[in-house]
Amino acid sequence: MTLNTFHYAGVSSKNVTLGVPRLKEIINVATNIKTPSLSVYLVPELARDPVPAKNVQQELAYTSLRTVTAAIEIWYDPVPTATIIPEDEVFVESFFAIPDEEIEAKLHLQSP
Repeated sequence: MTLNTFHYAGVSSKNVTLGVPRLKEIINVATNIKTPSLSVYLVPELARDPVPAKNVQQELAYTSLRTVTAAIEIWYDPVPTATIIPEDEVFVESFFAIPDEEIEAKLHLQSP
């Protein structure tokens, strides 16, 4: 019996950089990208009409992070189990709702 096999029929490329290495390529605007590939999903209105879809494709040919972000802010949360950012309150409360011994053991390692 063979385990861990993968069928490549219909796959354009079997080697695709994923995860942190791919994120580093994107953020650092790497000039030598290992596997140049990016999946972009359009809203249904644009996906069904080839003209707007082509316009999106042409605009994405070169896009910097600056052109797709409205604002960048760095916030310091002095208490890791709470947040001072109103939009993140529900997420942080949900994350710490169920105790995790591994996370709690590392909370004291956070720099002040």
